[in-house]
Amino acid sequence: MFVLVCLLLCVCARAQDQIVVEVIRLQYEQTHTLVVNRSVEYVVEFVPTQQQMVWPARVTARVSAGDVARPVLLTARQRSGATTWQLPYLHEQRLLYELTRTLCPDGAGGDQIDSEHCDGDDAVRGFTLHVGSTCAAPVEVTLRADPARDFLIQYDSGSTFQITQTAPLVALYRWPANQHRARLIVSAEDEACATVSVQNYTCPIAQTFEEIEITGLRMTVEKSGAVQLTRSSYPYGFLVIAVVRADQRPCRGDDTGNDPDWLIETAIWGEEVESDYVPTTKTITFTVKAALSRGQYVLATCVTIAIFLVFYVGFGALVLARRWEPLSRRIGSLAVLAPDVTDGQPSQTDASVSAASPPRRRRDSTATFDSSDNSDTDSEEEPASSPTTPASHPAVPAPSPGASVPPASSTPVTSPKVTAQSASLVNSPVGSPEIILRSDAPNGSAVVPDPSAGPTPLSSSSQETTTDSNGRVLNESNVQEAAGNARPLSEADRPFGLPAQLRLAALARRRARVLRARSDRYLHTLYTVAVFYALPVVQFVAAFQMIMNVSGSLDICYYNFLCAHPAGALADFNHVYSNLGYLLLGALLMIQVRARRQRRIKKPRHEEYGIPAHYGLLSALGAGMMVVALLSASYHVCPNGLNFQFDVAFMYVLAVLSMVKIYQARHPDVNARAHATFGVLAVLIAIVVWGVLGGGALFWGAATVLHVFAVLLLSLRIYYVGQFRLEKQSLFVAARGLQPRSRPLYAARLVLLLIANAVNWVFAIYGLFIQVADFASHLLNVLLANTLLYMLFYLTMKLMHGERPRWYAWCYLGGAVAAWAPALYLFTAGSTDWAAPPAQSRHKNHECMIMDFYDSHDLWHMLSAAALYLSFAAMLTWDDGLSAVRRTNIAVF
Repeated sequence: MFVLVCLLLCVCARAQDQIVVEVIRLQYEQTHTLVVNRSVEYVVEFVPTQQQMVWPARVTARVSAGDVARPVLLTARQRSGATTWQLPYLHEQRLLYELTRTLCPDGAGGDQIDSEHCDGDDAVRGFTLHVGSTCAAPVEVTLRADPARDFLIQYDSGSTFQITQTAPLVALYRWPANQHRARLIVSAEDEACATVSVQNYTCPIAQTFEEIEITGLRMTVEKSGAVQLTRSSYPYGFLVIAVVRADQRPCRGDDTGNDPDWLIETAIWGEEVESDYVPTTKTITFTVKAALSRGQYVLATCVTIAIFLVFYVGFGALVLARRWEPLSRRIGSLAVLAPDVTDGQPSQTDASVSAASPPRRRRDSTATFDSSDNSDTDSEEEPASSPTTPASHPAVPAPSPGASVPPASSTPVTSPKVTAQSASLVNSPVGSPEIILRSDAPNGSAVVPDPSAGPTPLSSSSQETTTDSNGRVLNESNVQEAAGNARPLSEADRPFGLPAQLRLAALARRRARVLRARSDRYLHTLYTVAVFYALPVVQFVAAFQMIMNVSGSLDICYYNFLCAHPAGALADFNHVYSNLGYLLLGALLMIQVRARRQRRIKKPRHEEYGIPAHYGLLSALGAGMMVVALLSASYHVCPNGLNFQFDVAFMYVLAVLSMVKIYQARHPDVNARAHATFGVLAVLIAIVVWGVLGGGALFWGAATVLHVFAVLLLSLRIYYVGQFRLEKQSLFVAARGLQPRSRPLYAARLVLLLIANAVNWVFAIYGLFIQVADFASHLLNVLLANTLLYMLFYLTMKLMHGERPRWYAWCYLGGAVAAWAPALYLFTAGSTDWAAPPAQSRHKNHECMIMDFYDSHDLWHMLSAAALYLSFAAMLTWDDGLSAVRRTNIAVF
């Protein structure tokens, strides 16, 4: 009996576990409702008509209830394979009860049927849908199959689609004959967040966000997007899939950090699943346009090279013009050459003749305004030479033929200030005649005036000056007082012992070889920094490019996708190539500086005349431009927020070195050293990295305090000619010299520093209150503004002191202004924004502006390269008019 009862129970259990399978045939474009549970399963056959089978099938399914633990399973079986879905399902923490999927078209990816092993009868093409459930309660399932008549994207005409989160878009583009490259452009009016994927025309088709993450190319899109595709990568065409996201965070950034308790709430309660979500609808348009041909690539690259070679042609024309007598006087500068100590006579050139000068009084290393400089490598030691050597008593130059030589006089002769029109007077030593250099004399010959003819008339802008043994400028009224035992000015009137009037002779007491070594050290330090900085950069950005290619995520690199032309391994060739201007013009500047240095070596200048040469620092500016080309090109291989500092790092270097160069022209002895300058730049780069990776209120507060403090400290150092120290006694002396009731020691210098402090305070306050995410660009704007302001001040002070730059310096300045104005506008406009999420950065993407190849950022590269070169060339030449002016007559500002 017991055995019979057990057998009956087993039979009943098997009867309960039996599943009834019903096979039904349904038509396309009709809605059907089925009731399923764990005992009933349906096999639904969808058979299309001849017109319907041309298009792939699009299946829509919806359930009335259920949960993810016991879902309704739907399996679509086709000739190409099977695909399974479940309802309901979780998508980005939202429970959805409906889905729409596009089935894989027959013949996708060039599928061929083997008639020997498979049935080749394709008269009826359709699919079967298996519907089942593991839930005991009955569930209503609504099914519908439609032909996807909007499946194809037409060439050069927009195809508009309406998609929802539950119904992703699947569309196909087939390559026309002879087309090998194309641009897919995505546009939308609404800001609903979507992910667009590009896949090969193969099965299965990834149509969920989880599947898209591991298949093909993908990008987040709100209003704009684009990608360039090649036939070699997608031989049978490409599929475009668009999925609407559950919320806006993937396109607008993760805002969970705005809630300070989000981490604790998630850890305790878990992530909340929302089930009452109404799917967002998005209207999106896809347009396929032709990509550039190889001929357009070649034309754009050749035109770019030709534009920058024009600068080389202009430089070569100036070099040749110097050898043509009618133009050599207009191009060459009137300069005083160093005495030729080999034969006791001064050398002569077509543009200048040496002028005898009193023996220069050497000072030891502490007898200079650069009293804090105790570097043993730059120390000056008194040479062991007798006072009777030719260097101590330079010979008097031979007069021109026919000129009478007056007898030596025992009274000192003073000379007026040399004007910029090259009618210059230079002081002669005691006991030697006065030499006048005139541009109207043949071959720049020297004219020796007759003392019986009376004093030489002075120009209205000239002022008779002489200097004492300490290099201090004295006017005519106090020469006798300076020669006697006059009492020096009080300490209250002259803080830190500074003279009332600064002249270049007082700040250029070190020997030329020392200044040359200091200047060259900038170039050598820049080479060292560039090598150790650039090599990791190249490796880093190459890794980024590889990650993007392997992962397929187009959100890693912030390109202007509407104007990004690939070439070889580079996905954005035009933005890399447009940096060629920095490379070519930086090399041209170095060639120009080297040519000047070689001319100085062949015809040395007198050390008592003109602005001291700083060729090493000028060469460092040219080399810096070339490093900018390398780093900017590396950044544009894969631009994003993590490597943006690579693009601007040497822009900081150029801005700081430009200000150092301008300051060094009139302050050669008290200028910053190379190691100190690059140390400051290292601190700036570290702050930028902190701002890019961290940011926040704490960072901006610290950056603002550091900015204001650094500007105030630097202002005091500049105003007091490097004598200010950050110590109690120096602070007391500096405060006493800047009391409101006291007259400023250097009014022009004070005005400059007040303006500079006002500008920097504006930048500091703006950054503190706005707290822009792009701190690197904010700092670059600060440095560029200070550099341009200093250049403007320097030029203004030259004009106020009667100094006139040569005509070619004016040409450089005019060209620099003409290039800087549009360049800065294009820089602020931009075509991407790495500080924003990728989808919002694409809002700034725009079509190419020049030759269908370059956009606004490419034009910024080219114009800024020209502007930098012209600005540096202006710095190189704007003091050429002072080549024959004694340093005791050159003002310091």
